[in-house]
Amino acid sequence: MKMTKLAPELRREPLDCAVRLVTPERIVLAYPLAGPFRRFMAYLIDQFLIILLVVGAFLLSMLLALGSVAFLGPALIAYFVLTWGYGAFCEGFFNGQTLGKHWLRIRVLSERGVPISGAQAILRNLVGTVDGLIPFFYLIGLTSMLVSRKFQRMGDLAAGTMVVIEERRSSRGITRIDDPDIDALLPWLPERIAGGSHLARVLSDYVEVRRRFGPLRRAEMAEPLAGPLRKRFGLPDQSSADIVLCTVYHRIFLGE
Repeated sequence: MKMTKLAPELRREPLDCAVRLVTPERIVLAYPLAGPFRRFMAYLIDQFLIILLVVGAFLLSMLLALGSVAFLGPALIAYFVLTWGYGAFCEGFFNGQTLGKHWLRIRVLSERGVPISGAQAILRNLVGTVDGLIPFFYLIGLTSMLVSRKFQRMGDLAAGTMVVIEERRSSRGITRIDDPDIDALLPWLPERIAGGSHLARVLSDYVEVRRRFGPLRRAEMAEPLAGPLRKRFGLPDQSSADIVLCTVYHRIFLGE
């Protein structure tokens, strides 16, 4: 049987540990996927918090009912709301994170790499109950994660979501680059650039790491994005890729 030779860039990529999305600027962003172990630990933390909230709701109901059996009605309602609504509420209002996910540094995103909507948060948690059916002890969810390319359980597949590891970036502020070539190219750009979060993220990352490389390496790194930016803003063809990205960075982040 003849085997197809993989391209070098594909051979270097690990299997099923990251998902790659292409932004409108044709920049590839990699999101590290959260595996079953990390997600299960976040789930245990959330379940512990839910138990504490349910116990607190029962005690409060008993106190308000003065110890009579009338406390059972409000207590059962609180139990239903907390067990069924905790995940959907937290993920919908806190940008894809419950407290457990926050502590384990994971987040629910749409398959397109954007924050999930409230409807997606509700759907993934409602359908997600199938993952933990008692007779199967979460084998359905685990099997779904192992056979899907993005480690998606049933709720994720239904809602079009995925769970990624949140990479915390160091906050170093805005970097000013003093270069006469940047000053010369700035008048070519409009006063305001609506670049979007993807473009801003790529430019910020590039400016942060460019100082580690020489001119040739900078040109190689910057050209895939500099080419479309030259066409978009009508910049001179001879302008270097590194200067193009730094100039657009200055316009977006420094307003100059």
